[in-house]
Amino acid sequence: MSSPSARRSDRRLPSRRVLWLLGVAALIALVAVRWSSLRRGERAAGGAELGRLAAGVSRDQLNLLVVTLDTTRADRLGAYGGTQIRTPVFDRLAREGVLFEQTEAVAPLTLPAHVSIFTGRFPPEHGVRDNGGFFVSPKEATLATVLKQAGFQTGAVVAAYVLDGKWGLNRGFDTYVDDFDTAKVRGLGGAVQRPANDVVDRALPWLEKVKDRRFFAWLHFYDAHTPYDPPEPYRTEYAGRPYNGEIAFVDSQMGRIVDFLERQGLLNRTIIAVIGDHGESLDEHGEASHGFFIYESTTRVPFVIRAPFDRIAGRRVADPVRAVDLTPSVLDLLGVAAPKGIPGASLVPLMTGAVRELGLESYSESMYPLHHFGWSEVRSMRLGRFKVFDAPRPELYDLDRDPHEAHDLWSERRVVGDQMLARLQKLHAQFSAAGPSSGPAPAVDPEVRARLAALGYVGSFVATSASPRGERADPKDKISLFNLMNSARETGKAGDDSFAEAVGLLRRVVAADPKVIDAWFMLGNEHFKARKFKEAITYFRKALELKPDYDLALINMANSYRALGNDEAAMAGYEQYLRVDPKNGYVHYQMGEIALDRGDRAGAERRFREALAIDAKVAPARVALGVMAFNEGDLASAEREIAAALALKPDVRLAHFNLALISETREDWQKAEAEYRRELDLHPKEFKAAFNLSRLYERLGNRKGEIEALRESIAANDAFAEGYLYLARACLNGGDLDEAAAMARKGLDIDSGSAQAPLGHYVLADVFSKRGRLAEAQRELAAGRAAEARARP
Repeated sequence: MSSPSARRSDRRLPSRRVLWLLGVAALIALVAVRWSSLRRGERAAGGAELGRLAAGVSRDQLNLLVVTLDTTRADRLGAYGGTQIRTPVFDRLAREGVLFEQTEAVAPLTLPAHVSIFTGRFPPEHGVRDNGGFFVSPKEATLATVLKQAGFQTGAVVAAYVLDGKWGLNRGFDTYVDDFDTAKVRGLGGAVQRPANDVVDRALPWLEKVKDRRFFAWLHFYDAHTPYDPPEPYRTEYAGRPYNGEIAFVDSQMGRIVDFLERQGLLNRTIIAVIGDHGESLDEHGEASHGFFIYESTTRVPFVIRAPFDRIAGRRVADPVRAVDLTPSVLDLLGVAAPKGIPGASLVPLMTGAVRELGLESYSESMYPLHHFGWSEVRSMRLGRFKVFDAPRPELYDLDRDPHEAHDLWSERRVVGDQMLARLQKLHAQFSAAGPSSGPAPAVDPEVRARLAALGYVGSFVATSASPRGERADPKDKISLFNLMNSARETGKAGDDSFAEAVGLLRRVVAADPKVIDAWFMLGNEHFKARKFKEAITYFRKALELKPDYDLALINMANSYRALGNDEAAMAGYEQYLRVDPKNGYVHYQMGEIALDRGDRAGAERRFREALAIDAKVAPARVALGVMAFNEGDLASAEREIAAALALKPDVRLAHFNLALISETREDWQKAEAEYRRELDLHPKEFKAAFNLSRLYERLGNRKGEIEALRESIAANDAFAEGYLYLARACLNGGDLDEAAAMARKGLDIDSGSAQAPLGHYVLADVFSKRGRLAEAQRELAAGRAAEARARP
């Protein structure tokens, strides 16, 4: 659909080519924001007449609810003509409010997109250009900080770790729910998202608490992000179309919020704004998901505002608008002044039926190809019907005629393209000049980076190529490799059985482009998860050859050396890491662990306390201090330190394990059992907790529990020789000779030289003896005695 200004130009000019050449030039030259005369008399704060509110409601009583729909395409929703998904709640809000037909996102990534939504500023201005490693400046005014200052109660529930408060969007919120369960994602440090029903479950009690005061609530729904896995009944209803099922599920959960507002009499006292942060390519332009390109499939997002004024209901706005326009628009509706100097514009005049003399310039960017692969970044600008792309090979599209951007007009309309490209480059320069100063960003610790990796954001988060922009690859030429990386990442999440497939995909990437740093890093990570530590080191070293200060590769290589028992190399790796990030408390903690293993108690304690001085939230350091106190016999101090660790991080590893040890020392067997079991619930791979639990069950005479716990220990670690050997003894005591022999042989095959190896030979000797095979029994008995002699100091 053409914008009003474009339609008027078509009527005035006989030649469409003249329109392209002169009309676009005129728009670029006169791009100042101006409104035509309004069609009604009285005007509200935004310069437009809003009409009447419901009886008994005044403007200074209005609340605000903002809902952000992650990874949601506009064209999938019924209000935008979509027919394959039931979205009755969003469609109702569109019918009762104002639907913006063409809204441009600023970036195809969650964090920068949300920062722009809530600041009214574009990424080069606020400085958040990617997910992870970028932080909202404390000087930045956000919708929450403005409304908090205006007296609102403010609360947010976010659904993904990429919006965790540590990145800075929590400022201005009284309540910011970002406590993610970090115990359930295998090998990467935590479940980093929550489903829509959990978002609503956490939001409703807060809304109930503040319903009698003026409030601003923000709810973020992440479900439409990969991997698509909607719950029932949406999984069945949308079988084969799981992305659609996720959107339908989110819509149903939005309905719970709208129902609450309606039941409480708040619906006509609350402005509701729903907007997508970015879309999803779904294989358009060759991209499977999002993050790489900024075509309309990922930048055209749904946007609706329902405000309880009688003259802004049931409208549709065809003019292109931007995500940065949300904050100034809702502030205008609330009668609160917007921060000065932001490029976002109030859309209230458009909502009341006014006409713009000139279109709004949109700006979008994708820094992901540069930050994660060393290829060129891409920028775009939309003005009226045209959209231009600044890339090594520029592109130009007429979105009125070609909404899917299938026909590049760059060579056909070069004059128009050059004019728009020049304007886009000027805009970028202006935004960059107004951006934050280039000081060092706060450090991002490895555990945080691992959680982001679980969402698929595994890059180095800084530019990985020092080459001039013109020498970098055009992302259009690299999309197949990007998709291979995404496939490898999703495959790698499937668990141990996915190792070969994930590695095969990544090897295809490095064969095609050996300079893709993240591919080498991911190869290292896959081998690390598979406990192939020597191979992991090779791949991490390759990543470091390409980027010597790649912090996560440094720390993972050090961790690999440590897993191999090479503490000297691990310590050297940690020391090298501290040259990149000297204020990383977590690394100081890991160095303290090595010191403790070496018997350097003073050095260990110094490192642990350094870690906590740098970052008081390094919960493992508290656990380590508790272990040291326990070893000194100070049970009260040990318990106190571990309790402090759990207060910081309820799922911190080994906290409940050590509480179990303390309980065993006090002969509180019931509590010890409960603590071991809690450790295993949180960390199913913690095989030592299962083994200790088996020893506790043996003490209590619970043979069945002993055997089950031993099986749990070897299931958690199939290379745990001691677990097999003790299981062999337990099976022997239970009369299962075949299983006893099999487990003894397995344990000896894994480690025939361990201190527990004699046990395996003695079990086999007993099995042979009970079966009358005395010669074999004598041979195993002799082997056991020899192994015992070798094990003596």
